[in-house]
Amino acid sequence: MKKDITYDELLAKIPNKYILTIIAGERARERAKERMERGGEPLPLTKYDKKDTEMKKVFKEILAGKVSYEDEE
Repeated sequence: MKKDITYDELLAKIPNKYILTIIAGERARERAKERMERGGEPLPLTKYDKKDTEMKKVFKEILAGKVSYEDEE
């Protein structure tokens, strides 16, 4: 049985829901840009299933610690 990604798991990695939304959106756009430039699937940062949606792939990257942010303060 596959484990679903929960909101609480994502918030454990990026504790602010607004920043989490911005980071996930930026990474999704980055993946789309890579796809256009390469003419195929972008280079994976983590392992994915074929049926995973783009956002699930981004969430897996966040949970794996491959995508994060730096606090400016």
